Amino acid sequence: MPLTNSMMEQIASWCATSEVLADIRSKVRSDFFGYDEPGSVKYMAQTGELNARERRFAGWFGFNFRLPDGRHPAELAALDLVKGAGITELVSVTKSIQDTRFIMAIVTMVMAGKGVYLQLQDEEFEVASSVLSQTLRKDDALCAHILPVGHGKWLVCPGWLVWPTRLGPGIRSQLKRFQIDPIKLERFLQQRKDPSEDRPKIELPRDSSLKAAVARMTKAAKAEGRQSLIMTTAQWKKLVLFNMKSSQINDFSKEIINRLGSVNSIDDMNKWLGLAMNIWNNTPQPDRDGKSPFEISQEYDIQSGS
Repeated sequence: MPLTNSMMEQIASWCATSEVLADIRSKVRSDFFGYDEPGSVKYMAQTGELNARERRFAGWFGFNFRLPDGRHPAELAALDLVKGAGITELVSVTKSIQDTRFIMAIVTMVMAGKGVYLQLQDEEFEVASSVLSQTLRKDDALCAHILPVGHGKWLVCPGWLVWPTRLGPGIRSQLKRFQIDPIKLERFLQQRKDPSEDRPKIELPRDSSLKAAVARMTKAAKAEGRQSLIMTTAQWKKLVLFNMKSSQINDFSKEIINRLGSVNSIDDMNKWLGLAMNIWNNTPQPDRDGKSPFEISQEYDIQSGS
């Protein structure tokens, strides 16, 4: 007896309300949401609603978290909900739950009313879900718990989330290196601000001219052999102005990521994006009297007395 989307919801509901799991559910809820961690929480837009948060917790608790005996709460739910099934059917359902994966993958095809195809480098997943087919678009990045139900098909567990930005070919080609676990994803969405000043802040470069910003990028690119990021001031200016005309705000970042190629970490990628944005913000804008974003910002600060 293969799992269905309606059965999945019943299992998740059982895990969320069962008195058997009440104590441990209460404890791990604190771990998932970081109730005891320092700092104020300000969720990213459209991710902090109560229902959205509870759905993410339900997916993690039911199909990811392990009880002291090693089982997932969803396995207990299956034992209780599939009482009339034979041993073979119960084993099949249990095996599906045990093989649940949490992935960030790219939507490669949307099947109207049926589901979507996801790609994670060399892996492809056919996910049956009319809801996903109505919500997702090609090239979206989906973060979700998925579990196999046979014949190459998968179901999506509660709490799936569309990554806030599109991922360029550079990251997509090595996406397995950028997988994130559900708790770290929750912290990312919380945008938690640490009140402590002990932790050093990451300072983005801020030069006073386009020439200086390009020189900074060139020096860093030469040191690490990033030849595609070594360009003249005129070439950088042309690239920035071209992307300023784009209706897609992320096109410039995508261009930089594509030129980067392989990176070792998100922090490494952010360093190069910071250098590129330093160039962007020092590029004179024709429709702003030839002033750069940094110059406009500086004038505003002077006028406002900041």
